[in-house]
Amino acid sequence: MNKLNITVYCASSPNIHQDYFDSTKELGELLSLIPCTVSYGGGASGLMGALADSMIHHGGEIRGFIPQFMIEREWQHLGVPTMHIVKTMHERKEKLLENCDVAIALAGGCGTLEEFMEALTWKQLELFKGKLMILNTKSYYNPLLELLNGAIHENFMAADSAEMWEVHQNPQSILDSILSKK
Repeated sequence: MNKLNITVYCASSPNIHQDYFDSTKELGELLSLIPCTVSYGGGASGLMGALADSMIHHGGEIRGFIPQFMIEREWQHLGVPTMHIVKTMHERKEKLLENCDVAIALAGGCGTLEEFMEALTWKQLELFKGKLMILNTKSYYNPLLELLNGAIHENFMAADSAEMWEVHQNPQSILDSILSKK
């Protein structure tokens, strides 16, 4: 298996249900088992911190992309060995998808949703060729999936648009899909 570039979008909020932390830590552990570099937003709190901590703890390779203003607010994870400092959020999003083989959306707020939707738009425009996955912990993404399916039903998106993303209920299912020959 060639070394993969995997991007993970996830929340920075620390005030969320423990189930989200547990699935994020499990994903970090599983991704540490395969030859890959995981890129993420560079934060130290919430699911971002849990992902980085898990990857580091299990010997995985993780790198962050963080805007300068977030460093000034001391939001960066100091234990991540490779931290790329970018000027803007736009640059961060571009760097996270550059040479990306798999993009995974974990639960999150506006930033995570916006990053996922941009990746989906890039996939629709054939600017992003990799796999796009959703980890649907606690059915978090059900309302968004209903909205996307409604957009398909109402012809705002092509009939086959739902083939652009995969929905997974647990981290093991994501790993299995990554390792499949699809």
